[in-house]
Amino acid sequence: MKQTTLPRRRKSQNTAVLAESNHATRDVEGRSADCQPGWFSWRGPLAFASLSGLLLWAAFPPWGWWPLVWIAPIGWLYLIQLPKLPGKRPYLAIWLVGLIHWAALVEGIRLAHPALYLGWLSLSGYLAVYLLLFIGLTRVAVHRLGISIVWAAPIVWTGLELLRGHALTGFSMALLGHVLYRQPTLIQISDLGGAYAVSFLIMFVAAAVTRTCQLWLQPPAPLGSVGRSWPVATAAALVLATVVYGQITLRKYDARLAADPQHAVQVNVALIQHSFDTIFQFDPQREREIFASYLQLSREAVMQQPDLDLIVWPESVYSGTLGELLAEPPLIAPPDASMTDDEFRETVQAWETAVHEKNRDVAGSLNALAGTPADSTGGIWLIAGTDSQRIVAGDMDRFNSALLIDPRGHVAARYFKMHLVMFGEYIPFGRLIPWLYQITPITTGFTPGDRVVPFSMPQATLAPSICFESTVPHLIRSQVAALRNEGTPPDMLVNVTNDGWFWGSSMLDHHLACGVFRAVENRLPFLVAANTGLSASIGQDGRIDQVGPRRQPAVLFTRARSLPWSNGYAWWGDVPAGICLTFCFAVSIVGAADAIRRRKQRKVRNKVSVAER
Repeated sequence: MKQTTLPRRRKSQNTAVLAESNHATRDVEGRSADCQPGWFSWRGPLAFASLSGLLLWAAFPPWGWWPLVWIAPIGWLYLIQLPKLPGKRPYLAIWLVGLIHWAALVEGIRLAHPALYLGWLSLSGYLAVYLLLFIGLTRVAVHRLGISIVWAAPIVWTGLELLRGHALTGFSMALLGHVLYRQPTLIQISDLGGAYAVSFLIMFVAAAVTRTCQLWLQPPAPLGSVGRSWPVATAAALVLATVVYGQITLRKYDARLAADPQHAVQVNVALIQHSFDTIFQFDPQREREIFASYLQLSREAVMQQPDLDLIVWPESVYSGTLGELLAEPPLIAPPDASMTDDEFRETVQAWETAVHEKNRDVAGSLNALAGTPADSTGGIWLIAGTDSQRIVAGDMDRFNSALLIDPRGHVAARYFKMHLVMFGEYIPFGRLIPWLYQITPITTGFTPGDRVVPFSMPQATLAPSICFESTVPHLIRSQVAALRNEGTPPDMLVNVTNDGWFWGSSMLDHHLACGVFRAVENRLPFLVAANTGLSASIGQDGRIDQVGPRRQPAVLFTRARSLPWSNGYAWWGDVPAGICLTFCFAVSIVGAADAIRRRKQRKVRNKVSVAER
């Protein structure tokens, strides 16, 4: 009896101890949950996430307090280092902070039309997801894989910036590195790894400062003061190397240009800027006024400097009430046209004749003021943005295009915009569901172009882009590479844009920052003609030679100069950032596996708890 009773007694005692232990654990977890800081506590995730969001917003335009960018991510990095995120639903709090941060940063998107508020908030909410991914993936790398935050944070951030530039057609505006677009010394490393390299540097410094503070706040350890300071010392060495590289690069360029100016490609350019905010209502009189205003500014520019080689107008302003019509035989009236095929052919021929006369009159008047002989190709060329409609066998496509018009008024080259803006130039599934265009301010969608076209003049060859294409680094790089492979390497980049959508907001500054980085990444001068601003002439070293005013008429005269300049980014492109993105995918797999494992453990604990009851 004793031998059979004793084990049962011990078993019952062990069961009671286990049950008591489980109850005690649940009590401790309950008390700790009750003690968790709330959303609005200074120790909660909302406070630290908001601190970083506010500092980073202040570092960007319109405030432009760029030194803040080095410490701006510290609040996010502090949350990453915590063993457990405080509060209930911490990631929801972080996402809300990201939503507010992005809504403040890109608030200019909403200004042109009330319907754009939905797009503004949707874009902000989407971009806020990347903040969640950054904190979540970096926490996995630090706490599950044991990687130092000094390395994990910049790698994850850079990889996610590359992902953001490609996902859902891409949004590469307001990258972390863009804060430094007016600091030419610090951005020269972009010719090695693009703007992503500058973002990596900034996040590395912030992570090093955060880790150093953590080490110094810990109890004394055998590391000593030197061991505790290694992160900030490494960051300082990296910044010093960046400064040295930048200074050497800038001085070498200046020395080459001064020693051998004859080998530089030079073009005398006038960038024409007027100020017409975008409105979603077709007004023929307003369209004529816009065209006449730009023509008048161009004439004044020629009278001031008759030795101009090129005049550049912004996107779409050349259309007036007479955009391009490109018709290919057989000329068949579209199904919705209320005319016969013969009437349609006569209309098309009359339209084409009117467009040709318009081009001839504009080019002729400008070159007459400059004293250029008639039928000469050595006079003033014109680049202008317009709408182009192409009709093939009764089907019509509409393009956002840029024209290169020679001094005789002939269209020497035509470029169709390749990277369209979602909800700005087309509605997803709009071709399949046409009524979608009837409930938005966009009356009809554009068709994307399929290739880049060189704009070749006697003085230089230019690679054109339109509007937000300049915000897509891999697009501009691929266009430059394509032209080089075709045997027409560009000497300069030119962008025509209508930023009247943003009514003078800081979106103009974000757009200009992208142009600065495209110049450094491709080592080509970058010319921007922008309606409402900011028109600019940017050297191939990233220094802004001239920039136009905000929402005011202006003519920017510049002598754009280009020297042959090879660089790493032209060869390997986004491969370094791609390695960072691969790391993100690997960490996400680890995080997902860990989440599945913990979910199974919770189910087992719940079953044990139910069995005990």
